[in-house]
Amino acid sequence: MHWFRRSLLTLALACSVSSAAASPGLDELCDQLKNGTDFRVRVAAALELGRSLTGDAAEPLRAALNDANASVRAAAAAALKNLGDQGAIDLLKAHRGDNSEAVRAQVRGAIKSLEEERKTGPKTKLLVKIGSMRNASGVQSKRIENELADSSRRRFGELRGVRVLAAEGSESNGDAGKPGKVPVVMVTGNVSELKASREGASIRYSASVEYVLHTMPEQAIAATVTGRASATASEQDTRDTSKLAELRRSVLEAAIESALKRAPPALLAAARL
Repeated sequence: MHWFRRSLLTLALACSVSSAAASPGLDELCDQLKNGTDFRVRVAAALELGRSLTGDAAEPLRAALNDANASVRAAAAAALKNLGDQGAIDLLKAHRGDNSEAVRAQVRGAIKSLEEERKTGPKTKLLVKIGSMRNASGVQSKRIENELADSSRRRFGELRGVRVLAAEGSESNGDAGKPGKVPVVMVTGNVSELKASREGASIRYSASVEYVLHTMPEQAIAATVTGRASATASEQDTRDTSKLAELRRSVLEAAIESALKRAPPALLAAARL
């Protein structure tokens, strides 16, 4: 366990997204699926969760296979298929005898697709091209831009159905983005804030990150996604410059994670999916 995790007093995360039609966040969709009184709300939430590109959507969708409404159960099966949730295959098989033919059809289709995907590997729904990563925080360090670029490449690559393109000019990119191929979204990033401030006997480190998502090939701005994080540690713990640098990296990583929580729907919108 890192030193600052032992001395951490608070960790605050926040994220936001802006676009022509901003989508609800993952937590909001999960709540709508579980607690929505109108079955149509639950159906819409299930379908959106299936487009979320994150494994965090799997558990609420699995639970929705037991929803009282057949339309919701069918939507949950279709969403699990779209999500590529391999772990749901056995559960879907247990629902092959659902009393609704529509649900049974969706379950059969989901099982077939997921089993094929298990053999061939997950399908790539969209490609992400990592563009310029800037440090506008006022902290003079080239390392910050490198940390943002490296972490962004890793985090976007962890999203389901997303493959991050190699550097410009790499042969592995092939003919991605051409008509009939997997769509490409370019992501540029910016560290807008990275600072330490005193709060009594403690030091608070805060970070803000903004991603801009561009349609390709025209590079028009489709959405912006922002994330914030802060952590508070004792002044004694931050007197060591190496420990302070470690705290800074951790808070920056948390801000990136915060932004990625709202990135999937914005990515899909930018990819026109």
